[in-house]
Amino acid sequence: MFSSSLTAFLALTGVGLVSAFPGRQPPPSQSKRYDMPLEWNPLGFVGTVSMGTPAQELKAFVDWTWIGQYVLTTLCNGSTTATYECLHPAQELFNQSLSTTFTNQSELYPNRNWNPNHFFFYQDLSVQYASDIHTVGPATSRITIMAADMHFTVPYPYPFAGVYGLSPVFKSDNASTQSPFYQAWVNGVWPEPTIGFHYCYNGSADTTKAACNGHDAIQTLGGYRKELIKDDLTWYDNIVFPLVNTVDFEYDPPLYNYWALPLTEMTLGDERQAINRTTGAGAIFDHASYGRGAALSENAYNRLISIAGGKPIQLEDPPNNGNQSWVQIDCDKTDKLPPIKYQFGKGTKRWEIVPRNYVEDLGNGVCVLNIRTLGEGDMVAGNFGETFAKDKYIVFDFEKLKVGVGSLRTRRS
Repeated sequence: MFSSSLTAFLALTGVGLVSAFPGRQPPPSQSKRYDMPLEWNPLGFVGTVSMGTPAQELKAFVDWTWIGQYVLTTLCNGSTTATYECLHPAQELFNQSLSTTFTNQSELYPNRNWNPNHFFFYQDLSVQYASDIHTVGPATSRITIMAADMHFTVPYPYPFAGVYGLSPVFKSDNASTQSPFYQAWVNGVWPEPTIGFHYCYNGSADTTKAACNGHDAIQTLGGYRKELIKDDLTWYDNIVFPLVNTVDFEYDPPLYNYWALPLTEMTLGDERQAINRTTGAGAIFDHASYGRGAALSENAYNRLISIAGGKPIQLEDPPNNGNQSWVQIDCDKTDKLPPIKYQFGKGTKRWEIVPRNYVEDLGNGVCVLNIRTLGEGDMVAGNFGETFAKDKYIVFDFEKLKVGVGSLRTRRS
């Protein structure tokens, strides 16, 4: 999701078209796997899609935690003539009136509103359902979209026009909760029901970002880049983790379409940190701003502070948007800190975040622990995204509802 430090930017979501479900066989694919280039910004990763006829190219926030294709339109409080009473005049948007293939679907899917939500928080996130031609890379398909109907005034332009949602699709989902990628796969325009992600972060061994063709990250659609995986992927069954709507992403009505795994073990080095015995713990995959920082419980964070000899510090521009306190450490001691290790599901593989990836060097000799906590006490839930993804390859399988994690084969420049 988007950054709480830029709360007004939190306004985008989407929805699918075909009333399909995992297990349905799509027709033969019409396109090849596509490496969607992503650019980093304070809210997350942004790519490009196009919509309508003639096609309107739009910047889209790529979001693992959203249920479809949300797009800003000319609608403001239900009116297409009052657009700039809600949106800034410089706002990029999809002008549905200029598309000859735009079809209203309100009779199929009634208008929907979330409040609270994790985009505008306590401002309405309101949408009308429609259908139009949607293109990502080589894949063109008619899908159901969420046409935004803004209910409040935004005094500045958002840095994108919509959200390309990539959350999982469950059997009970109809078009109102289906990822645009999933819809297009069911329609036969993607060769495989999988997507892969790798991050060419600043400070990695790949100094020229060659693996990302010079971009900040690549979201591969319709397959994944096996040649970038050092060893075999480890696969895990996706779970529904209802507590996410209480401690992480709060929506009313609630949403539960997340790529999530049971977190069965968490250690600092080899020192085990407690998992909540009552609720268990969930690992929620989110590579937007809420996925920044290594996920720890409140208690495990306090233990790491003790190990690191951390001292309280106030930050005007912290490295993640969590509500935890911040501590400064001795930069020279970074490599002496323990790796943070996680074990998912029934597997025995431990995935780690090395100290250099969870210690943020802010310059001028100031280093802080880039940790993000949720809830209180022992581990209940954590967001696994940008920080966790460093030096790893992440795959989601929409057909089998599985998450794959592998070590990234790094290209040294």
